[in-house]
Amino acid sequence: MKRVLFCILVMSFCVSKAQEKWVLDSENSFITYEASHFLHDWSGTNQNIKGVLVANEDVFQKIAIAMYIRDFDSRNDSRDNNALEILEVLKFPKIEFFSDQIEKKDQQIKFYGSMSFHGIEVNKEIDAQSVIDSKKLSFKGVFDLSLSDFGVPLPSFMMRKMEDEVVIKYELNFQKLER
Repeated sequence: MKRVLFCILVMSFCVSKAQEKWVLDSENSFITYEASHFLHDWSGTNQNIKGVLVANEDVFQKIAIAMYIRDFDSRNDSRDNNALEILEVLKFPKIEFFSDQIEKKDQQIKFYGSMSFHGIEVNKEIDAQSVIDSKKLSFKGVFDLSLSDFGVPLPSFMMRKMEDEVVIKYELNFQKLER
């Protein structure tokens, strides 16, 4: 049954002529978080992101982005291992974002969608700058993310917890799928 559903999905993906399909170029894309504690700041980057975008001519219709938490690298193995434990990565291994409400005005893009992280789904509005040509598409942007919105317990050091807000910076580069 799963194979039949998969074949139907693939066939519908290929049959739709009016839609353009874009796939994320993982080698040239990244998402970075920046976190703070009163003693120091740090960041971690994930360069193993998966994603697809569906458009109809110049209108973006849907975007889906997914990444594994284990792929974030802060260049400190101890910190990364502690983060994996706090984030319960065995139970909640991925972060996902999906939007089917996308507004485009010149190079400004606004994604209205849902982000799933640590077992909780939150509606999120994300702004981006875009650069588009016939075969490549790039989104860049910055937004804040509140860890407490996702039920993430904030770790503490020297009896003070880290800041709840983390800054997310991203560059997502897509390549057009040829028919």
